[in-house]
Amino acid sequence: FSWLRPAGVPVNQRDSPSAMGIGAVERCLENFFEKIGKVVGTHPIKTLIGSVLFTIVCGGGFAFLSTETRPEKQWVPAGSLALDHGAYVKATWPGNARFNFFSATCADVDVGSCDIMDPKYIQRFHEINEKVKAITIDGTKIVADLDKDHKRSEGDNRPWSIYEGNWSFSGTPQSVNGAVEFEGRLCFTFGPFCAKSSVLDVFREDDYILTNLDASSVKLAINNWEKQETMCPLTLAASDSPCFNSNCQSYTTQSERQACRDLATTYCASKCPTTTEIIGGREVTRPLDMATCQDRGCIQLGALGNTGSSTTTTPSGMLNTDPGDAPESAFEFQPTKIKTMVGGLASDATWEYASGKHIAGFWALSKKELYCPKEGVVDPVADEWERQVLCLMGIDADPRAEPKLDCKEDDLLKFSGLFQRSLGDEFGNAIRGDISKLTASYGVIIVYCAFMLGKCDSVHSGVAMAFIAVAIVGMCIVSTLGLMGYFQVPNGNLNNNLYFLLLGLGVDDAFVLTSEFLTHSREAKEKGGSLSVPELIAKTARTGGISVLITSATDALAFLVGSTTVLPALSWFCTYAGVSICLCYTFQLTVFLPCLALNARRTAASRVDCCCCFKVAERSLDDPQGCCCCCLPQKVFKGGVIKKGLRKFTEQTTKPIGQVVTFILFAIITGVGIFGTTKIYKDFKLEWFIPDSSYVNTFFTINSENFATGTPITVNFPESNAFSMQSNLHEVYDYLNSTHLVNKDVAVDSWYEEFMEWATEPTQAATADDTFTPSRTATDAVFGVETEFYTALHLWYRTNVGSRFRNSLSWKDEDCNVNATVDALPTGCTVTDGLKASRFNAELALEVTNRGTDRYDTMTSMRSKVSELYAGAFPYSFDFLYWEEVGIIDEELIKNLAICGAVILVVIFALVPNPRIAIWVVLCVVLSIVNTLGYMYFWDVTISGVSTIYVLICVGLAVDYAAHIAHMFKESTGTARERAINAVDRIGVCTFNAVLSTLLAVVVVGLSESYVFRIFFKVLFLVVVIAGAHGLWLLPAILSLVGGSKQSLESYSAGEAPAADKASRIAAEDA
Repeated sequence: FSWLRPAGVPVNQRDSPSAMGIGAVERCLENFFEKIGKVVGTHPIKTLIGSVLFTIVCGGGFAFLSTETRPEKQWVPAGSLALDHGAYVKATWPGNARFNFFSATCADVDVGSCDIMDPKYIQRFHEINEKVKAITIDGTKIVADLDKDHKRSEGDNRPWSIYEGNWSFSGTPQSVNGAVEFEGRLCFTFGPFCAKSSVLDVFREDDYILTNLDASSVKLAINNWEKQETMCPLTLAASDSPCFNSNCQSYTTQSERQACRDLATTYCASKCPTTTEIIGGREVTRPLDMATCQDRGCIQLGALGNTGSSTTTTPSGMLNTDPGDAPESAFEFQPTKIKTMVGGLASDATWEYASGKHIAGFWALSKKELYCPKEGVVDPVADEWERQVLCLMGIDADPRAEPKLDCKEDDLLKFSGLFQRSLGDEFGNAIRGDISKLTASYGVIIVYCAFMLGKCDSVHSGVAMAFIAVAIVGMCIVSTLGLMGYFQVPNGNLNNNLYFLLLGLGVDDAFVLTSEFLTHSREAKEKGGSLSVPELIAKTARTGGISVLITSATDALAFLVGSTTVLPALSWFCTYAGVSICLCYTFQLTVFLPCLALNARRTAASRVDCCCCFKVAERSLDDPQGCCCCCLPQKVFKGGVIKKGLRKFTEQTTKPIGQVVTFILFAIITGVGIFGTTKIYKDFKLEWFIPDSSYVNTFFTINSENFATGTPITVNFPESNAFSMQSNLHEVYDYLNSTHLVNKDVAVDSWYEEFMEWATEPTQAATADDTFTPSRTATDAVFGVETEFYTALHLWYRTNVGSRFRNSLSWKDEDCNVNATVDALPTGCTVTDGLKASRFNAELALEVTNRGTDRYDTMTSMRSKVSELYAGAFPYSFDFLYWEEVGIIDEELIKNLAICGAVILVVIFALVPNPRIAIWVVLCVVLSIVNTLGYMYFWDVTISGVSTIYVLICVGLAVDYAAHIAHMFKESTGTARERAINAVDRIGVCTFNAVLSTLLAVVVVGLSESYVFRIFFKVLFLVVVIAGAHGLWLLPAILSLVGGSKQSLESYSAGEAPAADKASRIAAEDA
C-alpha cells in the first residue's frame, strides 16, 4: 500500500506498513459507508419510507411471537437434573400441592408489646379461618369466561372444563358406593384429611372451645400439645379433659387403654352426649344438643366407636372399627412443633410457652393447572380462591382483577404471606410500579439529547433529532420482536432490558454521527467553501460510520456468540440483543442519517425545529439566539463548556505529572477492583425480585427470624421392587433423620417406617402369620416374603391406618390405587405387581438454604447421598429448578466474558488497524469489566443470571467509551500528545454525553423497589463511571505516551517540521 503514502515520507512518521495493510479493511469500509451516505443524503425520503416498510414487515412477526413466563423454562440450565426430575414428579404425582403460607402478628399494638397467645387474637384468627373455609368459587362462571375469551363452545376442545362447578377448600361430602367423596374440593389431601396447619389445630378448631378461651386455657393447651404420644381428639384447653390422663397420653397394655376409654366415655356423657344413627345406609353421629356440646371431639369418638343406633359415646380404637384389636400404631400421633406455629416464644416461671409474637401456618391446595401459550401455567379456580383469602387477610393481591374486592386490614391481626400466586402478583406489581420510572428515563434521555444534539436556538436545536434517536430504539424493538417471532425464538422477561441497552447504544451513535456532521460542516466553512447536504452526509457516514461500526460489530458479535449459553433466558436475551444491535446500527444509517439530511435542509432554510412551517431570520450555527421565551445571556446559548472542559482536562492529564498521577490512581482503582473480583460470589434468591415493601418480603423476614421454616422436599423412589429394597428405604430414612441438611423440628414422613411399625406390632392380627427377617422384633426387621409384603402394605394403605400416605404410594396396577377407605381389595387389583412409585416427605433446614451457593450445595450433596443409598432415588422440590442456576452461572459468566473478549480483540484489531493503539483499547475494556465486577462486590451485588445480563451489557458500553477515542486518535495527526488531545476534542463530547445520558437514565430507575432495576442501576452506574473514566481519562493518557506521532499529508508536503520537533516545542510551552 505504498501508493497511499507520498514519496519521501519516512515510515516512522506514518503508520507502520503492517498497520497500513490491516487498514485496507477499514478503508474499504469507509468507501462503502461514503457511498451509502451519498445515497441516503440524496434520497432521504425514499430511504425513510423503506426503513418504515421494513419495520412494518418485521412487525408482522408479532403474530407468531411466543412469550415464555415460566421461570423453570427460563432459568433452569438446559439438560439439568431438576428438569428431568420435575417432569417425572409432574407425571407421577399430578396432584401436587400448592402451599399457601401465612403469618400474623398483633395489629393493635407494636410487635414488642404483642402477645399473640392472648385469646382475642386466636379467636379473631378462628373467625377469619371460618371465612376462609366458607369461600366458594364459581367454576362454572370461570369456564364460561374462558369459553368467551377463547371463542369455544360445547363440543370444542375445552381443557378448562375441569373447573366446572362450585369449589371450596374442604368441598361438599357425597356418598359414592358406600364411601365418602368430596365434590368441589380444592384442598390437597393427606389421605382423607385436608392439608392445613395453624395454631387452631391445638384447639381442634372447636368453635365452642375457641369461643370460651381464656389466657390459662390457651397456655394449658399449647404447652401440652407436644406431650401427646397418642392422638386425643378431645380438647387440651380444659384441665378435666381425659387427654391429660396418663393412660390416655400413652398406654402400653390393654388395661391402660380400656381405662382411657372408660374415662372418655364418662367425660363425653357430661360434656357432649351423642347419638349414632343409620341414615341412607350410612352411620351418622351427632350430638344430642349441638348448642350445649362443650367438646366436639366427642362427636368424633362417637362416630368411631358405635355401630347402629345408640345414645352413648363409647370411644374405641380411633382408626380401627374393632376396638379390641386396634394396634398401637392406630393411635400414634406426631404433633406439629409449637415453634413452627407460634413465633417469638417466651417462657416464664410456670409455662415453657408463656407468650409469643407471631402465628404461622398454611393452607394447601391441590394443583389443577393448565398451560396456555400466552398466560403460561394457570389454575384460575385456585388463583381466585387465593385472591379472596388474601383479601380476608387485608391484602389486595390484584387490584385489576374482577370482581373488585374490599380488602380491609383487620384491626387485631396484621398478616403477611407467601401464596402460590404471590410471586407472580408481586413481580407484576413491581414492573407496573416501575413503568413511570422507565417513562421518566426515556424523558430524561429525550431532553438531554435535545440540548446536546443541537444548540439552544429555535433553528439549530436538536429536539426533533432527539425524538428520532429514541424512535430508532422503538423501531429496533419492533423489528427485533417481529423477526424473533418469525424464527420462533421465545420472548423472555429479561428482554425488557433491551430498551436500556439500545437506548444507551443508539443515543451514543446519534451523538457520534451528529458530531461528525457538525465537524465536517465547520471544516468546509473554515476552508472557505461549502458542501452540499448529500456530500456532508457522505463524509459523516465515512468517518462516523466506521466509528459506530467498531462498537456495534463488537457488541453484536459478542452477544450472538454468547447466545450459545445453556441458560435459556440468557441465550434468548443474547440473541435478541445481537439482532437488535445490528438493526440499531442499520437504522442509524437508514433513518438517522436521512433525518439528519432533512434537518440540514431545514436549518439551511432557517425553519423552526419541530415547527418547520415557520421561518425566522437566518442565523449561524455558532451564533445561537435561544429558544422560545428564554432570556438568558447569549453566552449561555453558545455552549461549548463541556468541550472546553474536556480539552483542558486532557491537556493536564497528558503532561508527565498528569500521566504519573493518572497511572497511580488507576493502579489503585484496579488493585481494589481485582481484590473485589476475587471476593465476589454467586448467589440468587427468587425472593429478591419482590419489592421491599411487599407483604411477601415481610413474610420472608418474619419466617427467618421467628420460624426458620425451610424448603419442603420429597424423596422420590421411581419404579423398582420395593420389597427387595426394604433395607435401602430404611437407610434413606435414617439418613434424613441424621443429616444436618434436614430440619429436625419437622418429622420425616416415611410411609415405609409407619407401615413397618404397624406390621411388626405384636398385637397386629393382619401380619401375625407373616415372615420377617431377621425377626419380627428386630429393629431392622423386613418382610421375608414378597407376596406377604405387598398384601400387608395394601391392607394398611387402603384402611384408615395408612390413609394419610395414599399420596405417597402409587401402584403399578391402577386398580389398586384408592382415594377412600375400603375394607376389601378393589376388584381387578393385583397387589403383587408392586409399586410404580413412592416418596418420603421432609423439610430442609433453613440454615443450609440461606445463600444461593448453600442451596446448590445442599441440593447436589443430598442428591448424591440419596442415590447412593437407593439407586435411582432423588430428592426434589420445585425450588430446585431455581437453585440449578447457581451451580453454573459463574461458569456461564466467565464463558460469555471470554467470548466477548475474543470478539473484541478481533474486531478492534481489524477496525483500529494499529496494534500500538488497539492493544490499549482492549486493555481499557478489560480493566473496566474487572473493576466493575470488583466494585459490584462492595455494593452487595452477587453473580446471578440478572447481574450476568447487566455485565454483558456493560461490555458493550465499555467498548463504546474506549473505541471512539481510539478511532479518532488514529485519525488525528501530530505528536502522540496532540493526537490524544485532538481525539478527545473531536469525539470526547460525544462520549461524555453518552456517559452522562446513560447515567441520568439509570439514576431514575435506581429509585425502584424492584431488585432487577436496583441491580441494573448499580451495575450500570459502576460501568458508566468506571468505563467512562477509562475511556476519557486513562486511554488518552496512555496513548499520549505510547500512541506514536503521525503527520498529515498536507503538512508534510508544505515542509512542516516533523512531529518530534513540535513535541519539543509543546513541552517547552507547558513548562
